Order: sequence, then C-alpha cells, then structure tokens
Amino acid sequence: MPDHQYKFNVQMGCSGCSTAIKEAVEASTGVKDSSICFEEQTVFVVAEPSLSYETVLGAIKAKGKNVRSGEADGVAQTV
Repeated sequence: MPDHQYKFNVQMGCSGCSTAIKEAVEASTGVKDSSICFEEQTVFVVAEPSLSYETVLGAIKAKGKNVRSGEADGVAQTV
C-alpha cells in the first residue's frame, strides 16, 4: 500500500506557529516526512498507510490552529 500525502492550509501568524505545528505533526507515529511553508500557510505530510488524515488534522488542531482546508492524496477532505 502506498504512502499517504496530506496537505493542509493552516492559518499561521508567525514562525513560532509553524514550529509548533511541525512538532505536533512529527510526534504522530507514521509520519515519514513533513514540511511547512509559513509564507503559503501550507503543511505537507507524507505518512505511512496506517496514519489517517483525521489523526494529522487532530494534531494540528490540538495546537489551536485554524485549518482552512485539507487534502488526502489529492482529494479534498473536511476540516
């Protein structure tokens, strides 16, 4: 089964926000890679098949961040 690719548009006010999100996402078991672009307000995650979109979304929201939109493997998802 191939890895999942998740993309989120997240409201971030400063570089500290992006650091907090990166730490939260990378704490999830199954994350293979992640990158955050503060300028574009995007979070990209490459995850093992066992890590769900909802789990990554929950990790971001747990940091109190406003998630505007999300995609799982190129398909729009609810946030």
